[in-house]
Amino acid sequence: MVRLAPRALALLIAVAAMVPGAALGATPAPRVVVVVGPVGEATGRYLVRGEAAAREAERFTPNVVRVFTPDATWPAVKRAMQGASLVVYLGHGNGWPSQYRNELYPPTQNGFGLNPVAGAGHDAHQYFGEGRIAAEVKLAKNAVVLLHHLCYASGNTEPGLPEGTEDEARQRVDNYAAGFIEAGAAAVIAEGHLSPAWYVRSILSGKRSIEKTWRSSPSANGNTFTFASARSPGFSAAMDPDRPGRGFYRSLVVRSGLLPADVAAGARLTAAIPGAVPAEPTLAGSGLTLAAPYLKGRLLAGNEATLWIPYTVPDGGKLPRLTVGVRWDPIDVAEVPAEPPDASPAEPEDPGASPEPSTEPTAPAQPDPVPSDDPSPAASSEPPAGAPLPPELDDPAEARLSLVEPERLGSVVEPVRVGGGPTRIIVPITLPERPGRYRLVATLHDATGVAYDAATQALLSGVFIQVGGDLGARYLVGETAGATAGEQFELRTAVANVGATTWGHKRIETRPRQVEEAEQATLVAHWVALTPNTDALPPEIRIELPAGMEFGATARVTLAGTAPTAPGQYLLVIDVIDPELGSLAARGIEPGLVRVTVESATS
Repeated sequence: MVRLAPRALALLIAVAAMVPGAALGATPAPRVVVVVGPVGEATGRYLVRGEAAAREAERFTPNVVRVFTPDATWPAVKRAMQGASLVVYLGHGNGWPSQYRNELYPPTQNGFGLNPVAGAGHDAHQYFGEGRIAAEVKLAKNAVVLLHHLCYASGNTEPGLPEGTEDEARQRVDNYAAGFIEAGAAAVIAEGHLSPAWYVRSILSGKRSIEKTWRSSPSANGNTFTFASARSPGFSAAMDPDRPGRGFYRSLVVRSGLLPADVAAGARLTAAIPGAVPAEPTLAGSGLTLAAPYLKGRLLAGNEATLWIPYTVPDGGKLPRLTVGVRWDPIDVAEVPAEPPDASPAEPEDPGASPEPSTEPTAPAQPDPVPSDDPSPAASSEPPAGAPLPPELDDPAEARLSLVEPERLGSVVEPVRVGGGPTRIIVPITLPERPGRYRLVATLHDATGVAYDAATQALLSGVFIQVGGDLGARYLVGETAGATAGEQFELRTAVANVGATTWGHKRIETRPRQVEEAEQATLVAHWVALTPNTDALPPEIRIELPAGMEFGATARVTLAGTAPTAPGQYLLVIDVIDPELGSLAARGIEPGLVRVTVESATS
């Protein structure tokens, strides 16, 4: 008999008391972590599926941890995953190959899309990639990771983007699994459309091998092919597209022969102790003050510029090492219609929503070329293929909705290193590719990219930015004005060129006696009656602008003319006429509009 010292025995009893349902000598319960990241308008649907998976897990283990948006930050997720036997993630995915980078980028790709700051809503997300997962997470032995409704994880891209080749899809599957496998996972399953509750139940209660569980899922298509993992030696990968060569929404990377019993046996005693989530870093109370940020550079679509943030610190203080994330919230930006994804057939309905529960078996999958030591598939207690999911997912209306969310403009936060000096922080930025009006939101992060808390973020204000395109005009004029019928009317205004195209040109002398005279654009204002009247409207007001107005140039003028003779409501519509391009309003540039109230003359 082994005798424990009193202190050791007391410690063991205390640890056992912290483990839900644990007793001395008992097998520790597998830890299940369900993570739901922010996905904008689709967040509600993802939360429903995450909660269903968590409740399904609670039927088999008391050790279930939920990390749901808006509080799914990297510190919270990282802490929860330590020692987990089953990890479920629903949210945005960012993988490679993709159109966003020319090579694999481990800091942000092949991982999670999480809340940058706890409690800040469901719209913005920050990626924490395979590099951080491999370096900062230690899963339980034989852990399984389930990735549901992600872009890239199962070999797909994003709705509206071409899928590319089958070879690219294979690389995405292999890459997305690599960080989790390095953190200790023995299997990574990715499903674009199937909800995770079926897998949670099958893995925690079944006897079939993980591979055969995947092959028999309700979403199986019968188009399975396999290949050896290049990123994770000793692992095999399998994919099951909707049709051969297209629709890559199912994948598996697994160590051959892995059984649900292996997953349960890998649970560690320490894995059952959730522990406290580390406090978010903060600069609140440090005396740091930040002034309103501003931009320097040519504010044209796609251009490089810099964001300047003035700051002060208390005497003797020092600004800590920072990274800054920038995202662009669109305010008035023209939408670009998404192109259909590579002429693929329409996305299938979500089999996880079970629009038509069936007792018929799924189509037989291709023979399994990977050796398996599955002892007795027939004796498995897991639900059969095609069995309906829990009632909360049996929603035909939701089955018609796409469950893979593409990136949205302004949603991604990606911290970058900053420069500056003793009075300002300078952040390199790239302006959005689409012209329009934006709110630029900057977030403060520590040197590792983890966001400071909400109190720190409140030190920094947003800034509104007009991003120009090839053509652009901004009219600096009041929304309303008054005038007296038939009398002289004057309105001070200004117009700025916020596009890349110069209006007119200055005098050009190419060689002696060969001169091209200057050409000027014209500011035009004409009247539009908003109330019925029979009187003729006054002639339009025309003012020549300076020759060769380039991007950023502003002309301040006074519009002077005669007001309409009939009292009533009018619009004064202001436009720029370029000598070569003609009316900017006719080319889609919004004109200036002033609502003018014309009153009767008084004696």
